[in-house]
Amino acid sequence: MAAQRGWWRRNAIALIALAVLVPATFGGAAWWEWKYAYPDSGKPLYAVEPGKSGTVELEGATWGPVKARIITDTTGLDMPDDVQLVLVGVDVTPREKKAPTCWTPTLIEQSTGRVWESARGELGLLWNADEPDSCVPTLEGETADPYQLILPFVVPDDAEGPYWVVIEPLYAESRFVRFTVEP
Repeated sequence: MAAQRGWWRRNAIALIALAVLVPATFGGAAWWEWKYAYPDSGKPLYAVEPGKSGTVELEGATWGPVKARIITDTTGLDMPDDVQLVLVGVDVTPREKKAPTCWTPTLIEQSTGRVWESARGELGLLWNADEPDSCVPTLEGETADPYQLILPFVVPDDAEGPYWVVIEPLYAESRFVRFTVEP
């Protein structure tokens, strides 16, 4: 007569499979929720900076080169005292039929981390399709054409370069475009 085996031994393979599959199932479900319900997990983490060409390839477009200068003649603009106008131009060349979308570009002072957004409306400038200050999306059936972001930043007189121009394309998987400018 054969010796009876215990319940634990008879079910060892199933128990091992259960110990592996239950955590894997919950881990996979959590990863799926994080990746697809909260794309890019919020804040971009990895800066993509230009190479020798002065351009960056990210999210279906070529970003750059960048030009920046301080505008001294602000006649007709609603400018407060003790500030200066830093004008930045960023070339955007879509590589695909659909143009990339992005959050509002920002200017960051490298030494202090102070951040400024484009101040087109605050300066009294009306929106102009030929001089966009945010990414230009394409409508269904349209093809994306190259354009230039025109970004006027109003910064205090005590701000000094170099600066970073930061552009956060949507769905870039925690990456963002960062150009160093010194007007």
